[in-house]
Amino acid sequence: MITNHLLAVALLYLSAASWQVTMPVVVYAQDECFECHADPDLTSEDDAGKEISLFVDQEEYLYSIHGDFDCTDCHADVDIEEHPGEPGEGVDCGICHEDVVEPHLLSVHGQSVENGSGDAATCSGCHGKHNILPASDVVSLIHPLNLAATCAQCHADPKIAKKYDISISDPLAAYRESVHGLAVLSEHNFAAANCVSCHGGHSIRSMGDPASPIFWKNVPETCGQCHQDIYKTYTESVHWRAAKKGIRDAPVCTDCHGEHSVKSPDDPESPVHPLRVSDKTCERCHASELITERYGMRESRAETFENSFHGLAVKAGSLKAANCASCHGIHNILPSSDPQSTINPANLEATCGSCHPKTTTNFAQGRIHLTTTSRPGIIVNYVRIAYFWLIVVVIGGMIVHNGVDFIKKSRQQLKQRREA
Repeated sequence: MITNHLLAVALLYLSAASWQVTMPVVVYAQDECFECHADPDLTSEDDAGKEISLFVDQEEYLYSIHGDFDCTDCHADVDIEEHPGEPGEGVDCGICHEDVVEPHLLSVHGQSVENGSGDAATCSGCHGKHNILPASDVVSLIHPLNLAATCAQCHADPKIAKKYDISISDPLAAYRESVHGLAVLSEHNFAAANCVSCHGGHSIRSMGDPASPIFWKNVPETCGQCHQDIYKTYTESVHWRAAKKGIRDAPVCTDCHGEHSVKSPDDPESPVHPLRVSDKTCERCHASELITERYGMRESRAETFENSFHGLAVKAGSLKAANCASCHGIHNILPSSDPQSTINPANLEATCGSCHPKTTTNFAQGRIHLTTTSRPGIIVNYVRIAYFWLIVVVIGGMIVHNGVDFIKKSRQQLKQRREA
């Protein structure tokens, strides 16, 4: 018993002695490095002859997540005894962070680095160098409040966008005004989508890569990470059925809502606002002669709606008038032959009744989209003919009346001039 006790004391003593021996080495190595690198004027030249700063803010480094690391833990190829001398080959973050090496290597950034691009994002480009902080720290470059600006260092640079043929030149400006950006940056709702939520972190891939979360066919699932109920509804719609078959003309989330500039449906600038959804969003496909012919869709759906009572009311600015989504649904759009469709004959009374409480079965059977091939019915034809002749008579009568009145007044004025 006493022997075990003495053994434990001896181990504790050796551990303490070991700590006392190794700890000063770490501090000493940092202090020795900062004897030079704490100088703001310390510079060197890269291979191209460009001057680069070798200054490291000691206070900033000590506050960082690596503050208790020895400098040579990261700069492992630098020999303190022979330094200064030839600079090292760089820091290999993969020594500790093995789990992100392969995803980054396969990413669009990693591939660009492999191809020799000096502009591609590396570990230090996103996380910082000597000032690396955890994502939970509000000062961190990858904190939700700062993440968009960090990505924008490259993606909002017009020179980089032009050099690498990046189609969206300034996503930051659009994101800041979006419903997601406002939630994160203004309301501090960090559960809202940021760059990483949609594009991924270390494994960012091109939008044309089928493995990318922003590949068009994967967009609904990506958005569904937050909008689960909507995703479930959408995957039962006619649009998703077409998308699953590989039909790119079938709309996914970004085709209707936008990408970085997603806005609330209540925002007048939103493509799904009640005053815009019919003529700005649905019309892109349903007024396209190429798309309607390709998939055998009924022609002039958008045009016939615009000429209807509802369409004219929407054009006049009515927020209560029915638009495409009011009748066909939003994410649950189905063909009229589907029993679950809101425009199935069996469901029309309930659909129309959402605006017209006293709707009857006969009322709901009235046609909304009248085309040149449609047969509107005898009553509708009589009303149309009556309106046509009523307009002719009224307008014609006004023209005749005003013409006679003009002639009469002109004669009176001429008579008065002659007498004068």
